[in-house]
Formats: sequence, C-alpha cells, structure tokens
Amino acid sequence: MSLKQQRIFWALLFLVMILAAFIIPFLPPLKDLPRVYGAFLFWNIFALVVIVCLGIITARWRDDDGR
Repeated sequence: MSLKQQRIFWALLFLVMILAAFIIPFLPPLKDLPRVYGAFLFWNIFALVVIVCLGIITARWRDDDGR
C-alpha cells in the first residue's frame, strides 16, 4: 500500500471513529442501558480502539531522509 493510500485509509478510519463517537451512544443497545454504564462502556472501548490505532501509526513512523 502506498503512502498516499495509507494516509487516506487512516483519515477515513479516524473520520468513522469520530462519527461513531457522536452516533453510537444514542443507538438502542447503549441507549437502553443506564446512562452511566452505557457511556462508561462505550468510551472505554472507544479509547482503547483509538489508542491501538495511534500506536500502529506511530510504530510505523519513520524519517526517510535519504540515508
């Protein structure tokens, strides 16, 4: 996968995650739970997914200065 394709992939993935952060807490599975428990569950899972994605991005980060 080229660098441009990787950038597009990660940009779209983070866009989906941001949209999910605003949409998922109001969907029926979490909406029917008590607010504290549903929000706590969602935000913990969401935070773990974001941390893993950022870890993958930074693990592959390298400086190609032509050496």
